[in-house]
Amino acid sequence: MIKPILQNRYKIIKRLGSGGFGEIYLAEDLNMSAIYKFQCVVKRLQPEVMNQRIIERFLQEGETLLKLGQDHSQIPKLFNFFEEDQELYLVQEFIEGHDLSQEMTFGKQCRETEVIEFLREILEVLAYVHYHRHIHRDIKPANIMRRFRDGKLILIDFGLVKEINFIGQTPCSVDVGTPGYKPSEQINGTPMFSSDIYAVGMTAIQFLTGIPPHQLSKDNSGEVIWRHLTQVSERLADILTTMLKNNFHERYKDASEALQALIKLQAINLSELYLQSHAASQTNQIKQIAQSDLSLLKPTLIGDKYGYINHREKFIIPPYFDMARDFSHGLAAVNVGGQVSLFFGVIGGKWGYINKRGEWAIVPKFDEASSFSNGVARVEVGGREYYINDRGNLFFS
Repeated sequence: MIKPILQNRYKIIKRLGSGGFGEIYLAEDLNMSAIYKFQCVVKRLQPEVMNQRIIERFLQEGETLLKLGQDHSQIPKLFNFFEEDQELYLVQEFIEGHDLSQEMTFGKQCRETEVIEFLREILEVLAYVHYHRHIHRDIKPANIMRRFRDGKLILIDFGLVKEINFIGQTPCSVDVGTPGYKPSEQINGTPMFSSDIYAVGMTAIQFLTGIPPHQLSKDNSGEVIWRHLTQVSERLADILTTMLKNNFHERYKDASEALQALIKLQAINLSELYLQSHAASQTNQIKQIAQSDLSLLKPTLIGDKYGYINHREKFIIPPYFDMARDFSHGLAAVNVGGQVSLFFGVIGGKWGYINKRGEWAIVPKFDEASSFSNGVARVEVGGREYYINDRGNLFFS
């Protein structure tokens, strides 16, 4: 039985549930202002399941949230971690919302645009996790929350997360995760970044087909059979097929690589929509211009998107960026996925770099990005400043 007040500070309001090896409670932080009742989540390690390995996992969740949650708004923040009466507790941010399993009804098929939006958002969060050398290992609809106040996806439950070293190896592991969402190498105890990609792909397939993973068939090679169950473009189908490859060598190696493929898909789709909105003569003219002078390109706003025009004021790169900077050293910093504010410029989204053909030279993964000067550019990731070279390699400032 949990105490009604922990550390003379956290007043337990109600039990939210249990999972894995912990119980979860909604609590109120009594140290906060009486005017605003600050709610949080208290996780209690169940005493009856305590052993050294489970305690280590519980501690690991606290350490991971401390590292990742402080600098990313779509990962719960850790507020406190303590022991009381020989019991262990985590206190973390309360996410008011629902998990994605509540958006899934058997047989309900989501639109392709909705699935692309889901993939884009969750891969952006996961790219941050992978960048910090962590594997989540239990991505599934129940571990992705949709926050009520802004509709953003929040990645939760880092109890099974594993940190890898910079040689790219993981310590000896055991089979963890949720059946249906975990690939063969994770079942065999050797999870890697691409194991998370498989889980994201299975979640996307569930959205598209309305069928949970354990009810999908596999062929003799272990590949998931799903394409006949829904109508989807060949481009998206190819991306999902790559995410779900049984052989991890054939999968995207991490979230950043999968995100880059998805961004290219979106860029192609937007470009096609743009071209279709013009007369055939204009389309042919743009194609001819695109092969001509690329030496002088400047960002130009059309509607609410930026593209690039040449000195004849003809579009060379169609307008599908939320913000765009001048070219320097052959690359231009552009923002995608953000929102443009009259007073604050672009809000949110990610910055990357394109070349003068409109191709991604450095995939969007930065919170801020400046133009190149003397071969380097200043970028910001998770509140920290770095410098990058023209290949996107990070250097500490």
